[in-house]
Amino acid sequence: MVQVPIKIVGLGNYDRSDQASAVIIESRKMGAQADFIIDEGEAGDFDQGLIDWRGALDSTHWLLLSSSGSLGDGSMKSAWGSSMTFAELEGCKTVMIVESPSDSERLEEAWGNVIERIRQIQILYLSLNVIEGLAKIEGREVGGFIEEVRKRSLVPIVCTINQKNGLAILSHSQGEENVEISSEISAEYWLANFLCMLPKFGQGPSGIVMAAGAEKIESDKLGNSD
Repeated sequence: MVQVPIKIVGLGNYDRSDQASAVIIESRKMGAQADFIIDEGEAGDFDQGLIDWRGALDSTHWLLLSSSGSLGDGSMKSAWGSSMTFAELEGCKTVMIVESPSDSERLEEAWGNVIERIRQIQILYLSLNVIEGLAKIEGREVGGFIEEVRKRSLVPIVCTINQKNGLAILSHSQGEENVEISSEISAEYWLANFLCMLPKFGQGPSGIVMAAGAEKIESDKLGNSD
């Protein structure tokens, strides 16, 4: 559980079908102060120009976004980009989840939108099911793709999890880490826990490893080891 309240805000798709929305919901269960910038089902009247970005992002640890937000209508796509600009101004760190779009043929478009904003992203989470497609788009091998993306983009942390293998794979400035996690947890649960724990442990190599494995340690203490 979270010892010190962590503040997270997410844009969230209108229907909450994106992974960022799921992470917001999971982080609330962990005790984080996690809110959506846009109300559910607001698509019809949504005007991103009316958003109080300063109020939404003030004293916030993380801005959480999904790549699918960049494929939305004009208002959503505009808010998706604006949120990162305002987060940068307010000292809030952006976490981007690259997920498989509902139309798989638009993955390259979504990835291109992320790349255009890559310098504003502090944590890049690549869903396991898109890594092969992204590697093909970039003309790279799947093996080592996480580290390759970090080196080329200079994003401080690039990560994913493999539930089947029970591993979190994280690349940072000092190298790549493979951290044992519980094989039964969802990607959304792991990422929510990671974001809640990282401010506590710090973003140095040891802090990243401790935050990535915090869920597994807690699970083992409770006698739920795999």
